[in-house]
Amino acid sequence: TAVLAEMDGPGEIRHIWFTLSSRDYFRYPRLLVLRIYWDGSDVPSVEAPIGDFFAAGHGMKANVSSLPIEVTSYGRALNCYWKMPFHKKAKVTLTNDSKIANASCYFYINWQKLDELPADSLYFHARYHQEWPVEPFKPYTVLDVQGDGQYVGTVANLHASTASWPGESDDRFYIDGEAEPRLVGTGFEDYIGEAWNLRLVSNLHAGVTIREPHAEDARHTCYRWHIQDPITFKKS
Repeated sequence: TAVLAEMDGPGEIRHIWFTLSSRDYFRYPRLLVLRIYWDGSDVPSVEAPIGDFFAAGHGMKANVSSLPIEVTSYGRALNCYWKMPFHKKAKVTLTNDSKIANASCYFYINWQKLDELPADSLYFHARYHQEWPVEPFKPYTVLDVQGDGQYVGTVANLHASTASWPGESDDRFYIDGEAEPRLVGTGFEDYIGEAWNLRLVSNLHAGVTIREPHAEDARHTCYRWHIQDPITFKKS
């Protein structure tokens, strides 16, 4: 694990840039883990493989052209523009989980020192989850969180175990303990901003960065940001 930055607040991270390499060439975006800690916490608020954090899953690389995440140079130049405020301290680390290879990391972490932050400033959180196999026909829980906050988006990776389309599933948002969902969608690709299946596309608020033909073992990565259409909650 390398400590990339330690910053004394109050402040706000405005931009992060990486370019990375490893002899574990076909896996390292899944094996390099980004963690960010706020205000002296021992528990990271950001914990995700660096490829997935930058909207390309499965250990693969892809270009991305969205508002908070931009990736160029065939998946090798990684830029993050999520705003990340903190009151006292911030720490950024990168861990190499490969058992066979060292890795190199070049990076910028640009942040602004502030005189003060509003007491109710929201912390940025991002967490990686994985389930294999997913139970058929059972809703998959993307996020279950307590507190006062705002849901800002998801990177969803699908790895097909059958030669069929996996996208007939509706998004459902249960806000502040509701028994019935406040928001109900019309299908997976519709939630991503697409229609009638998926195509490779990268837009400001939604996109498909990895798209393999329907087959057993096919891989997809999609993202959807809730910036212009925020989903806020007071309890959960």
